[in-house]
Amino acid sequence: MRVRQPLARMWLALPGADVTQVETLLKLIAEEVNVKTIERIDDESALVDRRVKPLLPKIGKRLGAAIPAVMAAAREGSFTVNPDGSVTSGGVTLAADEVEILATPRPGTAVAHDEGLVVVIDTELTPELRAEGDARELQRAIQDLRKDAGLDLDARIELWVDGLPAEVEPHLASVARETLADRVTRGRPAGGVAAASGVVELTNGTATIAIRGVEGSGAT
Repeated sequence: MRVRQPLARMWLALPGADVTQVETLLKLIAEEVNVKTIERIDDESALVDRRVKPLLPKIGKRLGAAIPAVMAAAREGSFTVNPDGSVTSGGVTLAADEVEILATPRPGTAVAHDEGLVVVIDTELTPELRAEGDARELQRAIQDLRKDAGLDLDARIELWVDGLPAEVEPHLASVARETLADRVTRGRPAGGVAAASGVVELTNGTATIAIRGVEGSGAT
């Protein structure tokens, strides 16, 4: 899945976290991860299949004869993940750093975990999300052309786009704003007019793009 592909939602399980502090960061997290919404959950069991793996090098000396019961309970799935990230297995509580929690994603999701913290993302893509992802890829390709053409970051440009899928057309105006394109022309430029050109692979095909700097706006 492309890094720039927007996703519909993400779930977070944050055992023992300060709710007040986390809430202030959710918007920033959503922007960085590129998801539309984030939902806090107390228990991710409805979203993932979990197993635990007690770490023998850490618990061997401490538990001694209790190890067989702890390991057997873990294999059978008879364990409890506590709010602080610790795990109770075979009647023994293991600290968060004494056990590895393995969360297996269910269809349509992907999961990552670390010492009790679990992140689950929705990997199902609607046509609208795919189109938005393509628009981001188009924007990235245009900015790369700006570098190839030796244009300043604040230079206004003229943009040509050919072969853009119909699904991405509604996003073209916002792409133009983000890339400082004063004029957008469908089709290809006449020979020698553009300063740089290239192609960008999108979900439903390949688009050809070209740019040139607008005189007096920082073009080199």
